[in-house]
Amino acid sequence: MNIPDFYVTLFGPAPWGFRLQGGKDFNLPLTISRLTDGGKAAKGGIGLGDMVLSIGGVTTEGMNHLEAQNKIKSCSGNLSLNLQKSDIIKPVALTHPPSPPHPHPHYSSPSTIGYNKAPRPYGGCASESEYPPFILSPSSAFTPASCNTSLFPPPPPPPPPPPVSYPSSSSSSPPVLVAPQPSVYNTPINLYSNENACELIATYLVVSCCLFFSLRGPFLVAMGKSWHKEEFTCTHCRISLADIGFVEEQGSVYCEHCYEDFLAPTCSRCQAKILGEVINALKQTWHLHCFLCACCQQPIRNNIFHLEDGEPYCEQDFYSMFGTSCHGCEFPIEAGDKFLESLGYTWHDTCFVCTVCCTTLEGQTFFSKKDKPLCKKHAHTLKI
Repeated sequence: MNIPDFYVTLFGPAPWGFRLQGGKDFNLPLTISRLTDGGKAAKGGIGLGDMVLSIGGVTTEGMNHLEAQNKIKSCSGNLSLNLQKSDIIKPVALTHPPSPPHPHPHYSSPSTIGYNKAPRPYGGCASESEYPPFILSPSSAFTPASCNTSLFPPPPPPPPPPPVSYPSSSSSSPPVLVAPQPSVYNTPINLYSNENACELIATYLVVSCCLFFSLRGPFLVAMGKSWHKEEFTCTHCRISLADIGFVEEQGSVYCEHCYEDFLAPTCSRCQAKILGEVINALKQTWHLHCFLCACCQQPIRNNIFHLEDGEPYCEQDFYSMFGTSCHGCEFPIEAGDKFLESLGYTWHDTCFVCTVCCTTLEGQTFFSKKDKPLCKKHAHTLKI
């Protein structure tokens, strides 16, 4: 697939707000590896992964990484780039035909963080659940599924329809089909006629409280298992959980009060019990709204953060307040980056190069003119 290229002109002076990766020496095309939020490159429509085809009208084919970097630095006015967007495969939406409506009404209720909806007992017409039961994780919210199966032998088939009775030959009326009277079936619980016999269906369920016993009467489904209503209780206080919320912890179920008193973690900031989402950081537990950046006071959530004097900072505020920028590319020197200090500045190891030929000067003898590093070869030829 041919991807069209495009041209971008960034108005000087530097910094341009992007960083390169690749080059001939890496056997990789030159691409945009990083963008500064709100920088000139980001505002100009340049994206991560865009391939750089030319810099200032000079093709990048055959350029190594340092030559490309030096070419960008030499653009003191405007910087013209020819780029090609990275190839992004868009997901294809899959559509499925709508499922036929169920003969019985379907009830739903909004979920809440941290608690389970009360299970609902059933007793009536049987129906297989369309969605398989599942468990998310310990201490997470559950909404027990509902089922309505009673265990009785299936009713006998209805008797064959009666014959059609025809009027006498002296009558001119059309034939009349005489409907039978409902038959009555005797069951262990009640009397059921043809009209309501469908409410009794024979089935055997694996019940959590009494395995392989036939389940009779109202029951409920929670955590993918079936329970007698009176036996679905809190592990600690034994209160019935049939009509209240519950929390599952390591295979056991607890009412909200017992979970809060004995199992819920404590927030390191406000010292209150955590009943919803939990943040684990710095070997402590926190409410989502209590683990904040010390500078902007915004929740850090699951994002990268840095510590300074024991206080957490989001990545953006940390580098703006405490970070060190490379004198060569003006990007922050992050944890794990190789760097060196020279001429009173800090440099990435790949950015400390001769200003003329881009030869790396790390560990080499070099000269300096107006804070610009030069190799031996160009130390006396460059006029600055």
